[in-house]
Amino acid sequence: MLTKKEALARTEFLNSLRIIMETYEEIAASRMQNIRNSVLQSRSFVLDINNIFQEVKSSYKKELETLMKKKKIKDPQKLSFIKRNGKTLFVFLSSNTGLYGDIIRRTFNLFAEQFRKEKADAAIIGRVGYQQFKEEFAKVPFAYFDLPDNKIDSDSLGKIISFAVQYDKIVVFYGQFRNVIAQEALMLNISGDLLPSSKLDAQVKYFFEPSLEKILEFFEKEIFSSIFQQIVLEAELAKFASRMVALDQATDNIRKKLKETIFQQERIRHQERNKKQIEALASISLWQTK
Repeated sequence: MLTKKEALARTEFLNSLRIIMETYEEIAASRMQNIRNSVLQSRSFVLDINNIFQEVKSSYKKELETLMKKKKIKDPQKLSFIKRNGKTLFVFLSSNTGLYGDIIRRTFNLFAEQFRKEKADAAIIGRVGYQQFKEEFAKVPFAYFDLPDNKIDSDSLGKIISFAVQYDKIVVFYGQFRNVIAQEALMLNISGDLLPSSKLDAQVKYFFEPSLEKILEFFEKEIFSSIFQQIVLEAELAKFASRMVALDQATDNIRKKLKETIFQQERIRHQERNKKQIEALASISLWQTK
């Protein structure tokens, strides 16, 4: 049972905490909306770049076949213009801070489960993921990269992409936004067939400088970079949506606790009032007996 002073202090604390949670929730909602717009714009950009890529490949099918013979490649899906190391890389996109609900933990659980099954190098992005990986795989070496939670830092992103692009297989683990109340932990292979067999029958012709091979190498890197950046944006969107949901739940719990505390305050007031009335009646009775 709380005292009057304790109930008052608790009410003030819960009110302050409620205001803080509501403020953070509004910030998360605002950032989520901004990122959602960026995600939609990036999707359009990636599709446009890929369409031009397919158009070039379709227009220069014979030239590509010559390049394949030169590189002694029989399978068109294995044609790549980037030098790779033959290894697999698992990339875990986490965060630098907490208050993102359970999406980071669920994504790490998926990452850890797959990491135990397949021989791969690990790249961890974000300080939360750094701590999770150190706790789960204490003696396993890994690459670490820092990336802001609330914006795309081109320099940091460039370092991550330069490191990842050297791997033959790159699997990214991240949270994906489904709707405001649902985010899903996903894994996505982004190094698969960056040069899929073209089904287009384009007749557009281009002039290339310095060569077709160099241009296609640029396209391959650009598409990989665009896909990776898109995943980073998707992960940010999922994180802020998860944070908004978590803060909303926390705010509801605070309101419930606040309601209970106010009820206790009212009960204390009633008890004090009853006590005073009893004392007053006792005093009247005592006076009358005299």
